[in-house]
Amino acid sequence: MNDAAYTTTSRALRKAARWQIIVTVLISGVSLLVADVSAALSAMAGGTSVIVGGLAGFAVLAVAQRLNGVTPTFVLMSLLKAEAIKVLVIVTLLLVTFMYYRGLVPLFLILGLAGSVLASGAGLRTMNKEDNEN
Repeated sequence: MNDAAYTTTSRALRKAARWQIIVTVLISGVSLLVADVSAALSAMAGGTSVIVGGLAGFAVLAVAQRLNGVTPTFVLMSLLKAEAIKVLVIVTLLLVTFMYYRGLVPLFLILGLAGSVLASGAGLRTMNKEDNEN
């Protein structure tokens, strides 16, 4: 992965992560106003699991692509590994949340999770629009 591609990918990740954090905090705040602290913490746990999973997937992808040359097969395998790590981290964090957080409110956990996923897509989409304009 050359430096320009890494910089663009890193910039896209930062923008998507920023939107994920903003949306997660907003959903948690609304959950606190609508329900209670348990609902807000549940929403925060859902959103945070997606954010951490995305960062873990990107880290695996960045390390893998710096180690080897860029061939189509290698790029595809790196993307699949990064996505697998992302999903594994998200599932693990959600399982830990379900096992250890006794005040869990599943609806708000799902709202936080969904909001973070949608914000990631929106952040990456705006990044794609900016790249196309330049």
